[in-house]
This record gives sequence, C-alpha cells and structure tokens, in this order.
Amino acid sequence: MEEIGTSTTAEKKAMLRPSLKSDSEFNNYQLWKQKLRENCFKRVRQDRSRLLWKCRLSSSDDESSRLLHNQDELDIVFRDIVSDELNKINNDDNDLLWNDDLKAAHEGDCQDILLEMQNLFYQDLDSHIDTWEDEVDHYLARAVYDHMHLNPDNNTNNKTFGEQIWCPLCKQGQLKDTHNLIYCTRCKLQLTKADELTLDFLRDRLAEVHMEHLDRGCRLKPRFCIKTKFNLTALYIVCEGCDTFEVVI
Repeated sequence: MEEIGTSTTAEKKAMLRPSLKSDSEFNNYQLWKQKLRENCFKRVRQDRSRLLWKCRLSSSDDESSRLLHNQDELDIVFRDIVSDELNKINNDDNDLLWNDDLKAAHEGDCQDILLEMQNLFYQDLDSHIDTWEDEVDHYLARAVYDHMHLNPDNNTNNKTFGEQIWCPLCKQGQLKDTHNLIYCTRCKLQLTKADELTLDFLRDRLAEVHMEHLDRGCRLKPRFCIKTKFNLTALYIVCEGCDTFEVVI
C-alpha cells in the first residue's frame, strides 16, 4: 500500500512540474517569430523604392490605380520575403523543433506578419511617394550633372568654352573630339569616331543609359569602363547590383 501511495504522489508531482522542453520550445519560437518579423519589416523598407518603381512603370497614370493594379504582384513579393527570411532562420537554427501547436501558431503568425508588411508598405504612402520622387529627381539631376555640364562662362568672346561633357570614367576630365577621335583630357579614355559618333550623340547616350538603369529599379550608382573585344573598343555601363553590363557606344 505504501508503494502505491508513493507512486501516486510521484505521478502527481510529475504532472504538476512544468515541462522544460515545452517552455524551451515556446521561448525559442517567440524569439524566432520576433526575428522573422524584424527581418521582414527591414526588407519591406529596403525594397520599398524598388516596388514603387514597379508600380510607377505600370500602364495607369494614377498612382493609387497603379498600386491596386499591382496588388497581386505585391502580395507575391511579400510572401516571397517571408519565405526567404524563414528559410534563413531555419538554416541558422538547426535546434528549432516543431510540434503541432507550434506549426499552427507559425501559420497564423506568418499571416499576421504579411498583413503588417502590407500596412507598413502603405503607411504614409502619399508622403513617401513625394519624398521618393524628389529623390529620383535628385538622382537624375546628379547623373546629368556628372556627365553633362554647361560651362557658366557664356562669354561670346571665349569660343573655346561652351557645352562640356565630363568623362564618365574619371569624372574629372572633359571629353573632347578631333576629326577621328573622342578622348578625355585627364584619363586614357579614347573612342574612335564613327560616322554618327559625336559629342552630342555620346551625351544623349549617357543620359539614356542612366534612365534605363534607373527604370530597372536599381538605386546604386553605375560605373563605366572601356573594353576591347574582337578588335573593337566600346564604352560599357556596369552595375553589379542589378547585373547591368551593356554597351553605351
């Protein structure tokens, strides 16, 4: 009888004692959930300008209509972000264990995070669009200034000056031309002139490739380089951020 009583008491104590494993799983999951939320929100803030570019490049002229038109695409982007960040956390945390309760909580929390991501994206969107468009205008103005500059000295008696084009390679020298060559006054840039190649044409091409690069949604500053392939020397625009590598001229 004493053995039975002792066994019953031990069983009751075991039932009353909290499960260390369950507590550990729950605490680990809470940390994991907070990390997922923070990483997803960070990605939304970082990608906001790129997503706005996608909306801006749609067919509608009205900004709100563009956003509605792209709602499905934005939802896919948000889900991809959650999935990507979830995989990163799972790869980093090999000790994360899933029971049925945690799996159900995970699915519900992911839906909550998606809704919060949408709210974060649309929060104060009108004011952000104005700021973003100002930044775009500044970016374009900076690009134009880097490569196309009107000399402030418009003295008609000084015919050696006038419209100047800064070198896209060194950003310091000016581009000049002869009857068969376009060259930089500071670096080794030299381009053989074809029939259509003039300084005006090169200036227009530099503006075009800057616009094309910006239209891709990339905000990194591209660089330019000279490469010779098959005995042909060409000027290229390069951006590692969006894998741009194209001939300028």
